[in-house]
Amino acid sequence: MIVLLAASSITLTALQASINAPREAFRSCLKEATAKASNEKVSSDAYGAYVRAACSGELGSFKGAVVKFDMGNKMSKKASDDDAESMIADFVDSSLERYKYVTGGNAAPVQAAAAPVAATPTTPPPPTPASAPTPPK
Repeated sequence: MIVLLAASSITLTALQASINAPREAFRSCLKEATAKASNEKVSSDAYGAYVRAACSGELGSFKGAVVKFDMGNKMSKKASDDDAESMIADFVDSSLERYKYVTGGNAAPVQAAAAPVAATPTTPPPPTPASAPTPPK
């Protein structure tokens, strides 16, 4: 029983290690691409495509490792692909949010929302017969 538990533990650790190296390579590539994008003043709208192009090798390696890991755990090919794309999108979206924060990419909408709204002069509506004062009798 203990031997089975130890063997399972070692196997799971090895499987995690097989996916960990490509994940870390992809994360470090995202960090480097973010620094380059900041230096090149890439807009936040173009950032996602920029980092996907800059990290295409690491992205492919990470996706392949995730798909292999998931399929080894009895997931279908389609579900494995969807899971890998979801993980990659999470990494890129998280990186984009950090990039916007660091570069001030989302400062414009905040400033626009914080601008004071000019008060428009309101004139009272003309009196209607029902609301007009009646002279005393």
